[in-house]
Amino acid sequence: MARLVALAFAAGLLWLPPVQAAPQATEPPAGYAAAMRWYEEQARAGNAKAQFLLGLSHEQGLRGVDPDAAEAARWYRKAAEQGLPEAQAKLALALQFGRGIPVDVAEARRWYGKAAEQGLAEAQYNLAYLLESGLGGPRDTSRSIYWYEKAAEGGVSRALTALGSLYTRGEGGKQNLREAYKWLTLAAESGQPGAADLLRRLAAEMSVDERLGAESDARRWLAAQER
Repeated sequence: MARLVALAFAAGLLWLPPVQAAPQATEPPAGYAAAMRWYEEQARAGNAKAQFLLGLSHEQGLRGVDPDAAEAARWYRKAAEQGLPEAQAKLALALQFGRGIPVDVAEARRWYGKAAEQGLAEAQYNLAYLLESGLGGPRDTSRSIYWYEKAAEGGVSRALTALGSLYTRGEGGKQNLREAYKWLTLAAESGQPGAADLLRRLAAEMSVDERLGAESDARRWLAAQER
């Protein structure tokens, strides 16, 4: 129970606005048990943030009961349908891997897209992966690169390696060794597993000037993120 309330603090969900149709206290009462009853009441009354938190509790078994993936997915869907991006991403994961609901990768891709459009970096990365792989719909390298770049800007370091690999392979006519070296340089500097090895292999195929240009590109990208 304590872990669930701590999750609420971490996710910025501890305060929840009152449900308009049934006005009540605007913050949970003292005490974990009372607070959790309050969250459940809010969720059932239609509060999206409370629904998301309740989904977390069922997914991770934080209410003193065994985890219940189906119940978690049910609450994530309720919150997702109200537009909460974190819930949309959780629902997409459940659909992609069949956690409590049947696998439906096309539907997962749709929900990742909704969360990605709202700026959720992890959803942007997952959407990019599905687009790159052609899972749940047509393969689209250009859109995959777009969303990997968005995820990288949002702090998902795995996206740096993915971009470097895409530009190295040149799928869809996108080969660009300088661009690949830029992204792999950033990935290696962020400590991504395997990035340094990929960078060394790529360096053998490039001139010194090309590598220096790519390193300059990487520094400019980093500087832009700090603005």
